[in-house]
Amino acid sequence: MKHSNIFAYVELSKFVEGLTLDPNRCRTDLLSLHAYFKIIPSRMFSDELAPEWDDLCNTVTRSGVAYDDEGRVMMNAVKNTIGQMSKGECLEIAERIVLLKQKVDDEF
Repeated sequence: MKHSNIFAYVELSKFVEGLTLDPNRCRTDLLSLHAYFKIIPSRMFSDELAPEWDDLCNTVTRSGVAYDDEGRVMMNAVKNTIGQMSKGECLEIAERIVLLKQKVDDEF
């Protein structure tokens, strides 16, 4: 079985370090760390964990990009989607990220 790449391990570790599981701060944390959803490609994860990362990324981009009245991008898909999520949804995302990090830890 292919293990997750060290890049995924390191970057996911940094991501988790910045997260809190406090429902009142979770959205803020996810918004400030949103770039991790783009900089960690799923191919850096093991074959077993890549679908979990892909599902997380798909979940936080489901609302798509936000445009202004003139068609200019105001907000990328991750920030737009997280900004529309409830506290509970944000907490669920954070918990899933922490769980994925634990699974990557187990591979090492």
